[in-house]
Amino acid sequence: MIEREPLVVYYRSPKLLKLLRKMGNLTYYHKKRHYAIVYVDTDKKETIMKDMRNLRGVKYVDESYLDKDMYQFDIDVQ
Repeated sequence: MIEREPLVVYYRSPKLLKLLRKMGNLTYYHKKRHYAIVYVDTDKKETIMKDMRNLRGVKYVDESYLDKDMYQFDIDVQ
Protein backbone atom coordinates (compact mmCIF):
# COMPACT_ATOMS: atom_id res chain seq x y z
CA MET A 1 0.00 0.00 0.00
CA ILE A 2 1.29 3.45 -0.90
CA GLU A 3 1.72 5.86 2.01
CA ARG A 4 0.17 9.27 1.40
CA GLU A 5 0.40 12.54 3.30
CA PRO A 6 -1.85 15.61 3.19
CA LEU A 7 -0.57 19.03 2.17
CA VAL A 8 -2.33 22.34 2.77
CA VAL A 9 -2.02 24.71 -0.20
CA TYR A 10 -3.07 28.36 0.05
CA TYR A 11 -3.83 29.81 -3.38
CA ARG A 12 -4.87 33.13 -4.91
CA SER A 13 -7.19 31.98 -7.71
CA PRO A 14 -9.47 28.94 -8.08
CA LYS A 15 -8.03 28.42 -11.58
CA LEU A 16 -5.04 26.87 -9.85
CA LEU A 17 -7.15 23.93 -8.65
CA LYS A 18 -6.85 22.26 -12.06
CA LEU A 19 -3.08 22.14 -11.68
CA LEU A 20 -3.31 20.86 -8.12
CA ARG A 21 -5.49 17.96 -9.28
CA LYS A 22 -2.70 16.88 -11.61
CA MET A 23 -0.06 16.97 -8.86
CA GLY A 24 -1.95 14.92 -6.29
CA ASN A 25 -5.34 13.83 -5.02
CA LEU A 26 -7.32 17.00 -4.35
CA THR A 27 -9.79 16.05 -1.63
CA TYR A 28 -11.07 19.39 -0.33
CA TYR A 29 -10.96 23.10 -1.10
CA HIS A 30 -12.53 26.11 0.57
CA LYS A 31 -13.73 28.83 -1.78
CA LYS A 32 -13.75 31.78 0.60
CA ARG A 33 -10.57 31.02 2.54
CA HIS A 34 -8.62 29.97 -0.58
CA TYR A 35 -6.98 26.79 0.62
CA ALA A 36 -6.97 23.19 -0.56
CA ILE A 37 -6.04 19.79 0.90
CA VAL A 38 -4.00 17.65 -1.49
CA TYR A 39 -2.82 14.11 -0.75
CA VAL A 40 0.53 13.12 -2.30
CA ASP A 41 2.83 10.09 -2.11
CA THR A 42 5.22 10.21 0.84
CA ASP A 43 8.31 9.47 -1.23
CA LYS A 44 7.52 12.27 -3.73
CA LYS A 45 6.32 14.80 -1.15
CA GLU A 46 9.41 17.05 -1.10
CA THR A 47 9.63 17.41 -4.88
CA ILE A 48 5.89 18.04 -5.23
CA MET A 49 5.99 20.66 -2.46
CA LYS A 50 8.85 22.40 -4.28
CA ASP A 51 6.91 22.30 -7.57
CA MET A 52 3.77 23.66 -5.87
CA ARG A 53 5.70 26.54 -4.30
CA ASN A 54 7.02 27.50 -7.74
CA LEU A 55 3.53 27.69 -9.26
CA ARG A 56 2.26 31.14 -9.96
CA GLY A 57 -0.67 31.87 -7.66
CA VAL A 58 0.36 29.70 -4.72
CA LYS A 59 0.82 31.68 -1.52
CA TYR A 60 1.97 28.97 0.87
CA VAL A 61 2.38 25.18 1.04
CA ASP A 62 2.58 23.32 4.35
CA GLU A 63 2.22 19.81 5.72
CA SER A 64 -1.06 19.04 7.42
CA TYR A 65 -0.76 18.06 11.08
CA LEU A 66 -4.17 16.41 11.19
CA ASP A 67 -2.85 12.85 10.89
CA LYS A 68 0.13 13.43 13.17
CA ASP A 69 0.25 12.99 16.94
CA MET A 70 0.12 16.73 17.50
CA TYR A 71 -3.70 16.82 17.46
CA GLN A 72 -4.48 13.55 19.18
CA PHE A 73 -5.87 14.04 22.66
CA ASP A 74 -6.08 11.56 25.50
CA ILE A 75 -9.41 11.71 27.27
CA ASP A 76 -9.47 10.35 30.79
CA VAL A 77 -13.06 9.32 31.51
CA GLN A 78 -13.89 8.51 35.11
